[in-house]
Amino acid sequence: MIEDSQVIEVPYGRIHTITLGKAAWTETFPGNSFPSDFESWSAATNIIVSKYTKIASDRIFSLNQVHNRDIGFVENGKISKWLPDPPSLLSKEGEELVQIDGSGDGLITFEANTALVIRTADCVPVFCYSKQKPMVALLHAGWRGALNGISEKCVHWLLGQGFMEEDLQVLIGPCISKKNYMVQWDVAQHFMSMPPGVVVEAPGLGYLLGVKEAILVKLRKEFNKLPLNPQSNDVFLSSRYFSHRSQDLGRNINIILWES
Repeated sequence: MIEDSQVIEVPYGRIHTITLGKAAWTETFPGNSFPSDFESWSAATNIIVSKYTKIASDRIFSLNQVHNRDIGFVENGKISKWLPDPPSLLSKEGEELVQIDGSGDGLITFEANTALVIRTADCVPVFCYSKQKPMVALLHAGWRGALNGISEKCVHWLLGQGFMEEDLQVLIGPCISKKNYMVQWDVAQHFMSMPPGVVVEAPGLGYLLGVKEAILVKLRKEFNKLPLNPQSNDVFLSSRYFSHRSQDLGRNINIILWES
């Protein structure tokens, strides 16, 4: 069972955005056990994605997610390169952050029938596609990814490749809502300069942080023509989706692909 999906008609084919949650996992792995390392998660991801998309495993791509802003470009059946940081995201020393050991939190491809996958359990899946030219992208953004600008990095790179801002579409997938995401000052302090509503103090408890809201604020600040669809389902205490804050061990499998 697919918990969340859309099919979008575009001039070059059809875009599929999919989130597989608890029901899909139980149908695929009836014992309801979960992997404990990246290699096992990668293998399980290939099985469940192939089952629901009919895409061969050698056209399914996922990453060892580490909450950074590294984005891999998929072509010719492999991740051929890692996107450079735009000038606005360079470190204070003016140096680009270096991608390490094949880990990352985003994928982009211009190729048809190629499934890009990220796993989430509270964090925000950010889907992106072009309404005119062949391209799909998928990002994993927790609070660190939002803070470090993984979404802005993706859009900056696409604009540099000749895509038009108004022709892109960004969709937010199932994630934890602000009302259910309590953090402490060590995290909240990084978002206090954002507009009211991104962080709300809960006296005596901590701070409610809207990671989705932070991503949207940062995107709107830099790209005023970029179409954004912020609608998403809350995963916390959900019967449909996995949530780390709900003590779930599973992960939601988010997929984007374009079918030619």
